[in-house]
Amino acid sequence: LAKSYSLTTMQSTDLSLLLLIIIVTATTLVVESFMPQPPLYSKTHPSTSNRGTTLMNAAPDGMKWFVKTEQFCKPYPQVKPYLEAHREWVRSLRENNTEQQIVVSGYRVDENDKPGGGGLMIFAAEDHDAAEAFVKNDPLIQNECVEYKLNRWIPETGDISLE
Repeated sequence: LAKSYSLTTMQSTDLSLLLLIIIVTATTLVVESFMPQPPLYSKTHPSTSNRGTTLMNAAPDGMKWFVKTEQFCKPYPQVKPYLEAHREWVRSLRENNTEQQIVVSGYRVDENDKPGGGGLMIFAAEDHDAAEAFVKNDPLIQNECVEYKLNRWIPETGDISLE
């Protein structure tokens, strides 16, 4: 049969021990609240883990993150010949990837997972002019198959993992 205690039936040593636990816990919480916390925007460099290369929030030194979104502006049969050239361009960028040239690219789908909505690319560049010059090498842009928008992206939370 289990014994139950109330504050009135607890022995003074039990009360002292309970009070000590409460004081130690409260003190620990107060001390931890004054300890420096890691910043939300880390300047950590790319590192290798068992998941591949993980990019922390910051782009490589001297670089900034950019995002290119694009939407087809021609019918798919007219875009198709340039789509393979675009894929080859992205493949070559990935194969020749250096710490300063990081590229993630893919296509967007609708709510039914049907492709054809355009694409998205995340990459590092020195500034907006360099990013603009970079995306102008895309065969889809060179052949006016897509309308695109280029924005700088400043991540605040989370990591991007590349393989």
